[in-house]
Amino acid sequence: MEPTTAAGLFGEITVSAFTLWQVLLLLGLTPPLAIWAGHTLGRRRRTRLLAEGMGVEPFLSDATLGAFMALLGLLLAFTFGNALTVAQSIKGSITDEAAVIGTAFLRADYLEEPVRTELQVALLDYGRSRVVPKGTSTTKIADVHAFVDRSLQAQAKLWPLTLKGTQDPFPAPLKGFVAGAVNDVLDAHLYRMATLSVPLASFMQLVVYLSIMVSLFLLGNNVGMVGNPMTWRLFSLALFMATTMYCVIDIRRGNEGLLRVDDAPLRATVFDMEQALKGRI
Repeated sequence: MEPTTAAGLFGEITVSAFTLWQVLLLLGLTPPLAIWAGHTLGRRRRTRLLAEGMGVEPFLSDATLGAFMALLGLLLAFTFGNALTVAQSIKGSITDEAAVIGTAFLRADYLEEPVRTELQVALLDYGRSRVVPKGTSTTKIADVHAFVDRSLQAQAKLWPLTLKGTQDPFPAPLKGFVAGAVNDVLDAHLYRMATLSVPLASFMQLVVYLSIMVSLFLLGNNVGMVGNPMTWRLFSLALFMATTMYCVIDIRRGNEGLLRVDDAPLRATVFDMEQALKGRI
């Protein structure tokens, strides 16, 4: 299979539909707006009920509010925990990939020239292709496929060079020693690919967002119904919920968000390979 078409097989990779600025704007404005709308409607209903000589207490939705807040707490806990797990997986996959690329590069020293340098240069090119530039947006699936395609084109050179360098009469123990390291590099690609998708599907993000909005609306409505004014406590709760949701979304944007993924091991491996080849290429 051609490497330029293999990237299309990763069609199930999911990316975020909005930029981080759009997410920040949405989460910064709509939760306080939900509290304000709920409080305004609650005050109006309280005024109407009192004007009609009716009590307010029978119309309060304490049970509904409590149920929504409990559900929201579970959703935020699970989604935030899942996002943290994904973040650790991303960091682990990058570190593991840096380790196997560096190991394969060193074991290639057992090969004879010129294959030794050819394979090491190919490993260097492949390592460079695995580094995602800082600030790169991940909102377009075409960009993700382009990254995968570049890596697959560089990866396609590794195994043929390995076979070329380990042909007979190359010692059999060294064949497994060198080829096993290159095979680990190829396998690490699959684990890295598994971390490219967002930690939460768009539908699940929408469910959590709607839960936040409904819960804050009901909270503001209850406060308005009992005649209490809006205070900073209500808006601080909205800010905390919005911040939590933003972290869930931001944590996957390891190259452009506030919570950056540390890819220093991979960059350091690439730098070490460049230094090792500086006198030969």
